[in-house]
Amino acid sequence: MSESEPASGRRKGALRLGFSTGTAAVAAARAALRFWKNGSRPSTVAVRLNAGYYLPVPIADGGRSERETWASVVKDGGDDPDVTHGAEIIARLRCLPRREIGIPVDSASDSEVTLVHGSANGRSTNPLICLIGGKGVGRVTKPGLPVVPGEPAVNPGPREMMTINLREELLRSSETGPLPFHAAVPWNPPTAPHVLMGEPPGEWVIEVEIEVPEGERLAQHTLNPRLGVLGGISILGTTGLVRPFSHEAYEETIQAELSVARSNGCRTVVLSTGGKSEHYAREYFGSWPQEAFVQVADFFAFSVREARRMGCSGVVHSVFFGKAVKMAQGHEYTHAHKNRMDLGSLAALCRDGSHPGGLCDEIEGANTARQALEILLRAGAMDLVLSVAQGAVAASRRIAEEGMSIRLLLFNYDGRLLADVRRP
Repeated sequence: MSESEPASGRRKGALRLGFSTGTAAVAAARAALRFWKNGSRPSTVAVRLNAGYYLPVPIADGGRSERETWASVVKDGGDDPDVTHGAEIIARLRCLPRREIGIPVDSASDSEVTLVHGSANGRSTNPLICLIGGKGVGRVTKPGLPVVPGEPAVNPGPREMMTINLREELLRSSETGPLPFHAAVPWNPPTAPHVLMGEPPGEWVIEVEIEVPEGERLAQHTLNPRLGVLGGISILGTTGLVRPFSHEAYEETIQAELSVARSNGCRTVVLSTGGKSEHYAREYFGSWPQEAFVQVADFFAFSVREARRMGCSGVVHSVFFGKAVKMAQGHEYTHAHKNRMDLGSLAALCRDGSHPGGLCDEIEGANTARQALEILLRAGAMDLVLSVAQGAVAASRRIAEEGMSIRLLLFNYDGRLLADVRRP
């Protein structure tokens, strides 16, 4: 996308890009700061993305009082099926003088700051920024994520964007008039989950509290609960943009889950292709910790390579027959649209095993892998089912190379275990 092309624009035949929750939060905060400076709520702000160019973001609402200004943005996920699409993200901004015990602060100006050529009353305009996770923003409780436990679930990318945009907003105006603080009371760190950003000690503080009114409800439809992010959604975005059906986004999710697993002491991870296959694996392994289970969808090879890179000693694949067939055929990505099911190789395996020609023809003519499995089970051809499972394990072994054990649990669609194949 060129710098002049809006994220919400659509080229003919192309899916529409959107912007991340991180971009929405930064846009709301920047709008609230401009509202504080200028006395009027902007209808749009240009957010500087981490890539260096600007994205115009519409401002949905805003308000001000003696204690704070606030603005909100409606998150636009473009054509990506994101659960946060349409969610309101609010930034409440307060500018306060800092008086923290043990850090001396010049008391020459408790009530106003004047911006002159990048300085405030001759001093740095780089305030300390206190980013607070308000209602609907999750709190990290487990290690392994890019945010340490106890902090609000605002990823490093949005944190960097927040710092850059708020500092830039302070300097964008040529006005040199006084800017009153929101309150005369000195600032002290809040009790809510927060993170301090900037260059301490800092003589004043911009306190930004991010809220997502529907965040706690939306989080139940994300991976946050299993990752140990409680109470709301995460504020995400490496680039600031949302690309529809992004492989990159799903790969980042897999990396995050694997990182949490390793940080919580899991040396072997269970890679399932979805919710049902994970459910069956959880029942099979009983007391295994929940962090050990990672849903990888169609990213078979990527997840094995990442598990190896992160130092896992073993992986267990939990799959149904269709995915196992594609794995055995050497497909590193197993989505149906990318690699359509070819049952010819399974029929050839049937013929090599001296099974009746009618059975082999029936398999080759099956509409789906599920139908092919029903044919095999009805004929009692469990040797072919086992051969597929062994082929999938061999393919995983080639990807993992040495130093990691491979195991595969092949489930029937009703949850019955058909094969358990191991290769140390």
